[in-house]
Amino acid sequence: MYDKEVILKHLNALLIDLSNLEKHKNITENDLRQNLDLVWILERGIYLSLQNIFDIFAHYLSAHLNAQWESYADIAEVLFNKGIIDNPKKELLIQMAGFRNRLSHDYLGLDNNVIIEIVNNRLSDFYFFARKISDLINEDKD
Repeated sequence: MYDKEVILKHLNALLIDLSNLEKHKNITENDLRQNLDLVWILERGIYLSLQNIFDIFAHYLSAHLNAQWESYADIAEVLFNKGIIDNPKKELLIQMAGFRNRLSHDYLGLDNNVIIEIVNNRLSDFYFFARKISDLINEDKD
């Protein structure tokens, strides 16, 4: 059985990070060129949000469903195969896993336009997975 407190701790951190990212909606390329600290803040906020999503799903899948995987992208496959997410959300989560890896390992090659797109237009994707996590733990009344 998964540790609900661990999941709630990560979920709370995710929601705080998303709230902080929301403060920067409507960011522009010019804003980022003029403020390197802001670039770091946004990259870090996105990274932590992604990491929390994957940490929660990893814990849930291993502790609750005894599932195994080798990469963050595999977590999306397992969630799909278990009927937890549909194919479009699986593909989205695979893309998010790839971007998380780029943030972690290829930070010198990031395009600011991707950061802008995420902050301005894609935070709803993160909120979808936050709601999915909340729904999963609320379904399990054990």
